[in-house]
Amino acid sequence: MLISVDGMMPDTYLDPDAHGLRVPMMRHLVASGASGRVHGVMPTVTYPTHTTMVTGVPPSVHRIVANKPLDPLSKNQNGWYWYAEDIAVPTLYQAVEARGGTSALIEWPVAVGAHASFVVPEYWRAITDDDKKLQRAISTPGVLDAVEHEHPDLWRYLRPGDVEDRAQFDIARTLLATRHPDLTLVHVFQVDDAEHESGPWSPGANAALENVDTLLGQLVAQLEQSPEWPRTTLFVVSDHGFAPVLHELHLGALLVKHGLVHETADHKVDAASAAVNAAGGTALIYVLDPAKAGDVDAAIAELGDHVARRISHAELVQLGGDPAASFAIVAAPTYAFSDARTGDVVTDVSPRGTHGWPPTDPQMAASIIVYGPHVPHVTLGTVDMLDLAPTMAALLGVALPTAVGKPISVLVGAR
Repeated sequence: MLISVDGMMPDTYLDPDAHGLRVPMMRHLVASGASGRVHGVMPTVTYPTHTTMVTGVPPSVHRIVANKPLDPLSKNQNGWYWYAEDIAVPTLYQAVEARGGTSALIEWPVAVGAHASFVVPEYWRAITDDDKKLQRAISTPGVLDAVEHEHPDLWRYLRPGDVEDRAQFDIARTLLATRHPDLTLVHVFQVDDAEHESGPWSPGANAALENVDTLLGQLVAQLEQSPEWPRTTLFVVSDHGFAPVLHELHLGALLVKHGLVHETADHKVDAASAAVNAAGGTALIYVLDPAKAGDVDAAIAELGDHVARRISHAELVQLGGDPAASFAIVAAPTYAFSDARTGDVVTDVSPRGTHGWPPTDPQMAASIIVYGPHVPHVTLGTVDMLDLAPTMAALLGVALPTAVGKPISVLVGAR
């Protein structure tokens, strides 16, 4: 079972006292199991990372290269990489199903249409009550009805686009008790929401972390009393770290200013010579018209020292980023990139947080705690995000031949 706590930084459990955190369950898991840090993928954002977690390959291979598909003409209505068919390689849950096992995906990214036994995908469109109907329609029939029977207030917390972590844990605990999946993947994200809103280690972010700890405690108590406990391994991970932000760089506005994106009178895009896919601390830059490459360079140069560095196409590919991008740029500390085409190019914002910097940035380190009856008490140091899927595959006894990561030997050898 894997619980992904979006945005959780390793100091949450490695040094909770430094931040005044009350996380007794995570302290217990660390004291009894394995823990460390995780070196992430490029860019350090949610959808590419979660896809790496279940494939063992970088974004350049699985093709979920950002949270959102490139959309130069803004026709996709802010759509994300929601659909499992966009993943270009086999997944861990497909391997489990192919061997006759069952998998549960709970608010898991890139899971609409996933071939798994129980699917409640992360998805939203209008963020109105109609999205609840959409959630029911794209989830495995009967699953949410069964959860609502046990938790009549489910839909108070399961609001697409604004889901509270309690909903995912209620779904997971119901499926564990009634369907006994061999693999369970859960994505919770109130910590990420709070860190974006008010910054890492803010009162709101710490409250969200403590809430996750309480929910984890309830889940672990159930797991330890279940007949499956002797064959269970629990992973508590995250997808990326976080850094504080005080300024935004509106790259869409920059491209409009330099004539690289043309808007109609009603501010719709009708032509583009370049495009960006902003990911907070980094931005992927696409030169759509090679004749405009110099103009793109001039536009980026205008940002001056607000850009920490430029990542060449060759380096981007070496880092596992989108090979279709021309290059990438990295934001300076306290600055973050946005796709916005409105407002000033450089704007001050209230203190908040974001992520997306290259995985070599220490602040972007992700989390890992592993706990179970066969897990030794060890310090893992820093492991690679590419190794999570092969490790879980080895523990489940299934093959994932396309993965380039390797099983974490101290965890697999313990079995």
